[in-house]
Amino acid sequence: MREESTLHQFYVRTFEGEAGKAVLEDIEARAYIRETSFSPDPQRTAFNEGKRSLVLHIRRILEAENGRR
Repeated sequence: MREESTLHQFYVRTFEGEAGKAVLEDIEARAYIRETSFSPDPQRTAFNEGKRSLVLHIRRILEAENGRR
């Protein structure tokens, strides 16, 4: 696996700029960041939470990089 700081820089490069920010915003809209991920079907809720978890991971990396600058 790549060195952590290198991987973090790849995340930053991917999501910086107008295109990257637009893509991240679209991913967030599809991953229940601004709304509940609950469903009466527990398997659907777990699936939705998995999508949400991935976006939160991306945001944590980007926020950590912004704190280093």
